[in-house]
Amino acid sequence: MLLVIYIATFIRHQSKELPEELNYASEEYTLQSGEIQLLRDITINLEKGEPILDHEIFHAFHDAIQEAEEFIVLDMFMFTDLGASEGEYPSISRDLKLTILNQMERYPDLNVWIITDYINSSYESHSASRIDVLEEHGAKVVVADLMPLRDPIPIYSSFYRMFLQWFGYGGEGWIVNHFGEEEPEMSLRSYFKLLNTKGNHRKALVTEHEGIYTSANAHDQSGYHSNIGVRVQGEILEALLEAERRVVQYNLGNDEGFPTPDQLVIEELSGEEDLAAKVVTEGKILPEAMKIINEAETGETLWLGMYLLSDGRIIDALEEAAERGVMVRLILDPNQKSFGNEKPGIPNLAVSHRMAPESRDNMDIRWYNIDEEQYHSKILFLDGKTSRVLLGSMNFTRRGLNKNNLENNLLVQGPEEAVFMEDVRDYFNLLWHNPDHQYTLKYDAHQDELSWFRRALFRVQKALRLTTF
Repeated sequence: MLLVIYIATFIRHQSKELPEELNYASEEYTLQSGEIQLLRDITINLEKGEPILDHEIFHAFHDAIQEAEEFIVLDMFMFTDLGASEGEYPSISRDLKLTILNQMERYPDLNVWIITDYINSSYESHSASRIDVLEEHGAKVVVADLMPLRDPIPIYSSFYRMFLQWFGYGGEGWIVNHFGEEEPEMSLRSYFKLLNTKGNHRKALVTEHEGIYTSANAHDQSGYHSNIGVRVQGEILEALLEAERRVVQYNLGNDEGFPTPDQLVIEELSGEEDLAAKVVTEGKILPEAMKIINEAETGETLWLGMYLLSDGRIIDALEEAAERGVMVRLILDPNQKSFGNEKPGIPNLAVSHRMAPESRDNMDIRWYNIDEEQYHSKILFLDGKTSRVLLGSMNFTRRGLNKNNLENNLLVQGPEEAVFMEDVRDYFNLLWHNPDHQYTLKYDAHQDELSWFRRALFRVQKALRLTTF
């Protein structure tokens, strides 16, 4: 009987639909060229001396917050300094907290909402210091409930749902924190919860004046990562706000007190109406990614800048695009560092070995030249007569694309000569061609670092879904 219940639980939480508030795809909005801006965090590692940080994303966050008078909605997976005690890192989370607090003091009626994940309190084993102080000053905090989402590790999560979830999570800890020995200890119940490996992975900011979607976390230890983002204004703010309202509705059962579209300030900015954009979340992201890849034509170029790439559907589509004459260029992280720990190069080294770009026409892979940081971007770009960009929080992994996380991306399309498309093209060409610094390395710089044993282990892990990707 237990086995039957286990199998039924396994199947149910792989095939179920998400709550109706999630899985959102907005209508298309027209954007003028002045209403959209590419944001890039680029870390340049030098052979000698400190790395150069050419970073824009959190500067844009601070600018947007300091302009807000009506409301701030921050949806952020990691808003913490966990793991930063063992080294010198940028004070991203502290500075962001202080900027929000200062704005709340300037405007006492400012409506602040923080939507986040249990990871910031190590699943309630300790306080989430950056977030708790904002709540004490009047911010509304929503920690996303992830149990209604699909299970990325069904072998474990089915057991967890049957036997372990009833014990709850949190409480006084006694086990070393996964962020490091210097951090507050975690309880066993919290570790049981963490091992489900799903999260509110979104990274977004919305105010009455503008919105930002990004791949960057407000996490000090991630402060050196290279990331990508987009800053928008205009009527599309309605869609960004609606995507967040749906998460609040899904978690609280109501949206009482949440900002409304009539509070948005839609400013008329100069520029031609040459772009179309839409918001896509969770399960609506994969169809858009597949459409971009599958509709790429001979002579066009597909660029992919990605922290984690492992989804077979995406990989097959990229290989097929190369076979029909599309130039496919991938910039990937070599997956050797994560929160200060060494990683074995999985999944990207194993996936690149399978794709074998050295033996394919029209396909090439370069590795971002990392040191202690990560190439954490998530962006797909079709460079063609009608160009398309898909960017945001989503890694191209089964875990991300199969409705296991809360995710948010922005899809933008328009003519190749649009300023935004030129900026995206310049971004990829800079990293690819290394005109002034060694941003990326050739494929053979890392291709031999993954042993046959690790490649086999990757295949077993992927088959059994015993992975974090």
